[in-house]
Amino acid sequence: MASEIEVGTKYIPDMSKTEIEDLRKQFTESSLKVIKDNIDRMKKSWPNRPKEMEYFDEISNLFGKRQQEISEQKQAGKKVIGYTCMFAPIELIIAAGAIPVRVGSGWYDSAKLGDRIMPVEVCPVIRSTVGAKMVHLSPFLELSDAVITPLTCDGRTKLSEILADYKTIWRMSPPRVKDDAHALQLWKEEMMVIKQKIEELTGTKITRENLKEAIEKLQKATKAFRRLQEIRKGPPVITGRDAMLVNQTSLWDDIERWTQKTDELCDVLEKRVEEKDYATYPDTPRVMITGTPMIWPDSWKVPNLIEEANPKGLLAVDEQCSGDRILYDPVGVDEWTMSDMLNAVTERYLMACTCPCFTSDNGNEDRVNWIMDRIKEYKVDGVIYYVVRGCILYAMEYARIKRVLDRMNIPVYYLDTEYTREDVGQMKTRIEAFLEMLEARIDI
Repeated sequence: MASEIEVGTKYIPDMSKTEIEDLRKQFTESSLKVIKDNIDRMKKSWPNRPKEMEYFDEISNLFGKRQQEISEQKQAGKKVIGYTCMFAPIELIIAAGAIPVRVGSGWYDSAKLGDRIMPVEVCPVIRSTVGAKMVHLSPFLELSDAVITPLTCDGRTKLSEILADYKTIWRMSPPRVKDDAHALQLWKEEMMVIKQKIEELTGTKITRENLKEAIEKLQKATKAFRRLQEIRKGPPVITGRDAMLVNQTSLWDDIERWTQKTDELCDVLEKRVEEKDYATYPDTPRVMITGTPMIWPDSWKVPNLIEEANPKGLLAVDEQCSGDRILYDPVGVDEWTMSDMLNAVTERYLMACTCPCFTSDNGNEDRVNWIMDRIKEYKVDGVIYYVVRGCILYAMEYARIKRVLDRMNIPVYYLDTEYTREDVGQMKTRIEAFLEMLEARIDI
C-alpha cells in the first residue's frame, strides 16, 4: 500500500490509506456507541429528565448536526480555528468571524494508536489527540484551518510539534508565574501575536465594533453558564452528568444558540426547585471532582460510576477546564476602547485561570481558593481527585490540595486511571467504597 507520509514531516508514522480508513471507521463506530450509551444511561438514571436536555444530547454527537453545520459554513468561506486548551482567546476568534472549537481528544481508542509515536508514560489525553489526528477521527480537528496550542506542560509542548506535521499550529506560552510584574505584559504580547495571525487567516481586521460584539456575546453565555451553576448549589434538580454535558457542548456549539438553550433549561430547573421535583434524593452525598480534564465522550466513566453507584452520589461541582471553569469568568471591560478591551481579554485568560501549570511563592493559591470556595458554596461532602497516569501537573499538586482538604475535614480520594474501559470494574468498587464512607458521615 502507498505510504501516507509527506515529505518534510517529523513524526507521522507510515500508515496505508486502507489502515487509516479502517481504523477511522472502527473508532467512529465505537465512539457513536459510547455516546449513545452515555445518553441512554443518563436518561435511565433520571426518568423525569427535562425534554430541554434533548438539544444537548443532539449536539453531543460529534459526528452529527454540529459537524454538518460547521462543514457548510466552512464551504461558504468561514474559517475554523481549533484550540487544545482554555488559554485560547475565544473573543478574538469570534470577532474575526471565525468558528472556535476545542479539539482535545476524549477517545480511549485513539490513545492506544498514539503509542506509535510517543511512549505510554506520556499523558493519554495527548496520545489520544495525536492518535485521533493520525486517522482523521476528530471532525472538529479535521475542519480546523489552524489550531492554537498553549504550551501548558511538556506533553502539550510536544503535541504542538507533532500536530504541526498535519496542521497550521499557533503556539502560545502562558507565563508560569502570573503574579510577577512583567507576566501580564508578556502574555499581552502573546495575545497580540495571536490576534494578528487570526486576522491574517480570516482576512478580517478585529475592530472595536466586532470585538465589543464578541465580548458581549460571550458575556451573555457566561451569564447563562453561571445561572446553571447557581441552580446546582441548591436541591438536586439536575444530575452532575447532565450539567457537565451542557458545559462541554459550549466548546463546539454555536455560542448564541447554546446560550439560548441553556437559559431555556434553567427556566425549567428553577421551576423544579419550587416544585421540589428532584433528580435524586436531597441527602445524596455531594461529590466534587478535580484534576485531569474529563473530555466527552469516553471520559464519562467516572461521572457514570459516581451517579450510578450503590450508594449513589451526586456530582455537585467540578474544578476542571472541561467543566465548571469553561465559561465561569467573563471578560470585564471598564471602557469600551480597543485598548481597554484587549487588556481585559488578556487579563481574563491569565489572571482568572486556575491551571496547575502556574506557580508562585505561595504555590497555586488561586486554585486552592477556587476549590475551597466551591466546597463551601455547593455543600460538598467529599472530593474525588482524578488523575490520568502521565498527567504530571495534576498528580504533583495532589499533596498540597489534600493538606488543605484535611484541614477543612473534607474527605478526598485520589483516583488514578488510564485512558481505558478495562478498569471500570475496579474503579466501581473504589468509588462505591468512598461514597459509602461519605453516606456514613452524613448519617452521623
